This record gives sequence, structure tokens and C-alpha cells, in this order.
Amino acid sequence: MVLTAFILPSFSSEEYSMVRHSLSELGAQSTPGNWIMNSIFILLSIATVLLGSKVLRRFWIPLYLLYFFAIALGFTAIYSHAPISNMNFLEGEHITHSIFSMITGVAFSVYCMAIVFTISKSTDKALAFLMFCLAIGLSLLMVTHPQYRGVFQRSLFITAFAWIFYSLVTFKPQEALKKGSGDTYFQS
Repeated sequence: MVLTAFILPSFSSEEYSMVRHSLSELGAQSTPGNWIMNSIFILLSIATVLLGSKVLRRFWIPLYLLYFFAIALGFTAIYSHAPISNMNFLEGEHITHSIFSMITGVAFSVYCMAIVFTISKSTDKALAFLMFCLAIGLSLLMVTHPQYRGVFQRSLFITAFAWIFYSLVTFKPQEALKKGSGDTYFQS
């Protein structure tokens, strides 16, 4: 994803700017190479579901939130953003993409907070809370400074997926189960 986020713009629409435009606009309707970015979104969704299912299988609330996040991300690939240069596009598809994009952000933020209450290690809790704050902060920066939306979104995607995969690889469910009732209220 990281390489795609920085290399694909060279082969995309001439008006595309990595600073101003989002990753969704790389996968936009009628955009050259849009299938590549949309495939990346779908592959990230699948990888998240597979790894999350393996690691969080006994923690149903974070697992279902992660599923919700991954499914919403997958739908952002199925329903494409409006193109940046072509005024002929399917408005309903663009609106649906925007709704799923917002759902993806909210689901990720709630997932981060669920992880705070699921794990017992204080440094991991702090990292999950930091990711929650970054998700909210970078999303707000995209709205307040749209001329830098591409920078903020790339930062959010890179840190979010790095943290998701890092946390799922390092998360030790058996340690959380041994800690006692206060740390296990999200288990099945």
C-alpha cells in the first residue's frame, strides 16, 4: 500500500496531487489505474479480517468492530469516489463511497478504544489510545486544511495499518485472559 500510495499518482490523472488528493481519488471513477488502488483496499480488508480472526477470536467486540472496519473499507473500493477532473460520474456511487469512507473512520476509532479496554499491557493501551487520537486529529485536519488532505490521509492510512498489523501480531490474548475480570469484558 505504501508504494502504491506514492508511485500510482505518477500514472494517474495529470491533475492528481499527492498533497491535495486522497487515496480514494486514486481509485476514483474514470481514473487511469483506479483498479490498482481499489484492489489494495480490498486486499487490506481481507488481510485485516484474516489476521483479526486468528488473533481476536475470543474477543468478540473488538473482532466484530474490526470486521465492520474491514467491510466498510472494502465497500470504499467497490463504490468509487468522483474523479478529480471529469464531471461525468455516477453521483450515487460517489455518495455511497463517501458514506462507507466515514463509516471506515468511525469503525477504526471505535476499534482503537475497544482495544484499550481489551488488552492489559499499559504501553499497548497507550498506543491504541494514541491511534484513536491520531485518527480523530488527522481526520479533522483533512476537513480544516483540505489543501493538504492527501498528506493527512496518507499519514493516517500508513500509521493505522502499521498499528493494526503490529498490534495483531504482538497482541497476546492469553495474557489478557489471565489478568482478571477487569481486562476481559470483551471476551466470549
